[in-house]
Amino acid sequence: MGGAKSKSTDGIETKIISVPVHGKTLKIFSRQTFPEGSARLTVLLLHGQSFTSKNWEDIGTLRLLASWGYRAVAVDLPGYGKSGEVSLGGVSNAAFLSALVKEVGERPVIISPSMSGGFSLPYLFQNPRESCKKAAAFIPVAPAMTEGFLEKYSQSPIPTLIVYGSRDERRGFPSRDRLKRLPNSEVATIPDAGHACYMNQPEPFHNHLHDFLSKLQLRNLD
Repeated sequence: MGGAKSKSTDGIETKIISVPVHGKTLKIFSRQTFPEGSARLTVLLLHGQSFTSKNWEDIGTLRLLASWGYRAVAVDLPGYGKSGEVSLGGVSNAAFLSALVKEVGERPVIISPSMSGGFSLPYLFQNPRESCKKAAAFIPVAPAMTEGFLEKYSQSPIPTLIVYGSRDERRGFPSRDRLKRLPNSEVATIPDAGHACYMNQPEPFHNHLHDFLSKLQLRNLD
């Protein structure tokens, strides 16, 4: 993983990740935090249509993950934020995410809100039995495109925390009901929250995130 980097006073490192895929190199902006000592897991944070990696900094997720002992990598997806001039061209979303994960350097936990489901879902569930080789766990937050893999979910063993806002009837409820087909999944309802539930109610979101990652870490130690 290459590129210029800088570190702010709050411990968040900004870095350009060079992502080689299909004969081109995509320069992807990222914000990263690191725990003191060795990391328990790496968490890769994607974002929705109206958001960027900056939102994960603003609500404190990046700093919290580091304080809990995890490495966190939040990216601006191609065409968004400080990766706004990056174009995938003929590269599929799944191929891009696969190449990004390789550059991140470890099998991560993937947090995927809203629009970013167009990246995470094909990456994980085009070949659902291989999903655990591609990510340590999956945290979808009312993601897009859940209807495209209905026959695949039951074949995937990936540990999953399905997150949605209690007021997100249009998108959260349908995505929750479809993703519940994942056999190794649990559901976290964020109270009094809409589609961007992690932004509306960051504290309960972070509580669910902490509990899920802690259980996942214990499972990995067994």
